[in-house]
Amino acid sequence: MPPVLTLLTPADGRRVPWRNGLGLTTEIALEAVDGGRFLWRVSVADVAAAGPFSAFPGYDRLIAVVEGPGMRLTVDGAAPVERRRMESAFAFPGEAAVDCTLLGGPIRDFNLMLDRATAKGAVTMLAGPLAHAAEADAVLVHALAGTLTVTAAEGGEAIAVPAGYSVLVRGGAATVTVPEDGEGVCAEVWRRG
Repeated sequence: MPPVLTLLTPADGRRVPWRNGLGLTTEIALEAVDGGRFLWRVSVADVAAAGPFSAFPGYDRLIAVVEGPGMRLTVDGAAPVERRRMESAFAFPGEAAVDCTLLGGPIRDFNLMLDRATAKGAVTMLAGPLAHAAEADAVLVHALAGTLTVTAAEGGEAIAVPAGYSVLVRGGAATVTVPEDGEGVCAEVWRRG
């Protein structure tokens, strides 16, 4: 049976306040579990000013800059780490004390959060032209520029994904085709055990 592909429009996103009350994030997709926790969540946050990150104990986080100049993160007092637009995602524990400084203005970042006990994941930045093969329990592809195409394995359907839209893939592998002028992000989630 081929994987199931679901197109998510910008209107499907849910705007929620940060836990620390200092900003807003748009939840693109999540898989809820008991007690108000989630197995995983993909979101995009607008960061307008420097400040601390919210704490998410028990979660692993992967974050990448998708708009704006970039940011400098200090995690638990360690040496700062800089990330600029379309550079590889930075991973850190959700319970860490994280301070963010902006590198020249507001940014938008892509976030994958994973319940550490039950899931693991990866974030891949996509810049065309390329074809990226993804296979996980859940795959979310978010288009940033151009129109990406997500094609399910085993002769499944193909979905065009314009900028600002996403596709959630469940139940198997898919190929993401990124045109020369295209950019996107691919989050892959695997259940542990």
